[in-house]
Amino acid sequence: MSAIATAIVGSAIISTVAAVKEREAQQKGVEKGLAAEERIADKNLAFQREMAEQIRGDFEPWRTSGQRALDAIWEGIESGAFEVGNINLEDDPGYRVRMQEGVEAFDASAAARGRLLSGAQQKALTQFGQEQASKEYANAYARELQKRQQRYNILSGLSGQGQASAARQAGATSQLAATGGNIMSGLGRSQNIAAQNIGSIRGSGYRDTANTLNQAAQNWLTYSGSRPTNPV
Repeated sequence: MSAIATAIVGSAIISTVAAVKEREAQQKGVEKGLAAEERIADKNLAFQREMAEQIRGDFEPWRTSGQRALDAIWEGIESGAFEVGNINLEDDPGYRVRMQEGVEAFDASAAARGRLLSGAQQKALTQFGQEQASKEYANAYARELQKRQQRYNILSGLSGQGQASAARQAGATSQLAATGGNIMSGLGRSQNIAAQNIGSIRGSGYRDTANTLNQAAQNWLTYSGSRPTNPV
């Protein structure tokens, strides 16, 4: 093989090898970039999941206490625990004290006048007891109603806090889903672009190789056609 022919073949081989190496380098670069994006996406998803779990954990005690308060409200409504009902004045310490003080005052007054066991004293005691019972019953009813309303209000407040905490937990979960969806969508687009780029690189490599070989063939034909032929 002449020097020119050798140069033509050598040039074709060098061009082909260079094109292959360039294609491999470009493909590795795309694959490396995609792998980096995948690692970052995985870390981002893990971070978002960790933050969402922390938020849910922070609100969990409030949600639990709210649920318990709501259960207590329903139980109280069904059992009538928030209704006052009949009041037994004998169970009211204030009524007993004031009745005792009133009776002692009447007895002291009657004794000072020598009417301790008189009918007038008994009548006065009876009237005092009736008036005191009527007044104290209203007071005891109001106190009991206030106590039950306070308990209901406390449970209602806890239930409201639990509802708000549950809403925030749901919000954290929804945000995780939205952020995770965006991350995965972005990663999908990156994978699609990477696949297209790799395909384009391979196609360009095949085309360049074919062009190199075709050019080498044309150079060979040109060289072969330009050589003088030996006379017969």
